[in-house]
Amino acid sequence: MTRKQKRKKGKKTKSAGRFGARYGRKIRKAITEIESKTNAAHKCPKCERYSVARRGTGIWKCSKCGFTFSGGTYIPQTTMGMTAQRAINKMVDRGIEIEAEAGTAAEAGIELPGGEEE
Repeated sequence: MTRKQKRKKGKKTKSAGRFGARYGRKIRKAITEIESKTNAAHKCPKCERYSVARRGTGIWKCSKCGFTFSGGTYIPQTTMGMTAQRAINKMVDRGIEIEAEAGTAAEAGIELPGGEEE
């Protein structure tokens, strides 16, 4: 008699395999993608090590240095957050006075570093 060949389970479904045939293919595929990004290794902004874990919705903590920070729901650094940080870094590099820009920032509804808002 021939033996049945065992196949690998979960190769196609990955983390969404726990749902079985429920909820539809698109939703299960989206969940798989989100969970793979969330559970991946993320770099700590303070100590630069890949040891950041999600504690709650938008709360991330480095297991090495203990640094807790806020970020995106599923990833620590969102694209909007990176864009804003890049703009702030450019302003600092150019030597633009933050106090001089405070009036413009308040009109635009932007909170300046240090919590000062006019």
